[in-house]
Amino acid sequence: MLTIEEKEKLEEEDLYDIEDLFHAEVDSWFSADIVCCGNCVDDFLESWPFAYDADGKLFQLNQIDLKSFFDGSRLSQAYSEEEFFRFVRLVSCPRCDSELTSHFFPYCFPFNPVNGFELLIKEIAELSTKAPFLLLKHPFAAQVFDIIRELEKDTSPSLISGSLYRARIAAQIQRVKESEFDITPSRFANEGRYNHSGQPAFYLGSDLETCYQELRRNESYIAELKIEKKVKILDLTATYENHKKHSDLLDTLVYSALISAKQDESGAFKPQYIFSRFIADCAKFVGFDAIKYPSTRTHESSFNIVLLCNDLSLGNNIKVSKVFLYDGVSTEREMEILT
Repeated sequence: MLTIEEKEKLEEEDLYDIEDLFHAEVDSWFSADIVCCGNCVDDFLESWPFAYDADGKLFQLNQIDLKSFFDGSRLSQAYSEEEFFRFVRLVSCPRCDSELTSHFFPYCFPFNPVNGFELLIKEIAELSTKAPFLLLKHPFAAQVFDIIRELEKDTSPSLISGSLYRARIAAQIQRVKESEFDITPSRFANEGRYNHSGQPAFYLGSDLETCYQELRRNESYIAELKIEKKVKILDLTATYENHKKHSDLLDTLVYSALISAKQDESGAFKPQYIFSRFIADCAKFVGFDAIKYPSTRTHESSFNIVLLCNDLSLGNNIKVSKVFLYDGVSTEREMEILT
């Protein structure tokens, strides 16, 4: 790290203001909303897991070394390579203010994030761990509840076109029966992304591959289901098309760790799921039957749906049409459903 005296001396010798020129070139190359360095990129990805895990979700994921950036930019017209690496120490990371030493990481959001959102994530994470039942006391959580209540008034029940899919790990099933794909009994229901312990929810995927990926690529029996009742869905996938007024806030939620936090198998208590369960509680309370949300594990058009209402189960507005054995490699194989 430069001392104050060293920095002042370099600034006097720098004829072209390298920091302004550097950031202008970054904007020219990437139109980046945020630039991280090696010191803070892991922290950034912890707040925005979709930026790393979501294929085709429009984030720019680039790791640029300083030498390549120098060679391809107008910086090479103002500085020799030796001068560049001498003066580049005056360029600090826009996110954490550290010196840029080797690589930087530009990212572009496909929406306008809520101002100061990473600080909000930290505040909510602390509250979720300390006193989760007081989450609604946080102003941002209260704002989210009000928006979900507003969206419910503008949403009509509709039939889900096409089929949805529900998977079970093949090694855990001895006989392929319809009942294996029903909602989990309350006594066996663990905490999930959108359900509390003891309060089961019906998790479904848009296709075989999505279900397979959600089960960590274990060979799976996957049931093809048809929902025969109109349901009111909180759609968090195409937010601009469906909820234009609040699309930036909803996308901020969906792409961030508040909803898309990575699974943690360290114990029964999963604080990373608290805000997504809060979303589910809000949705259920105001009258939504389900939440549709993007998959972080497969292609851009894939999604998951979680059914929140108790009057949807196998034989009760949900019908099984087929069951497949799927391993992600060979062609899916239709299985006989035993009674």
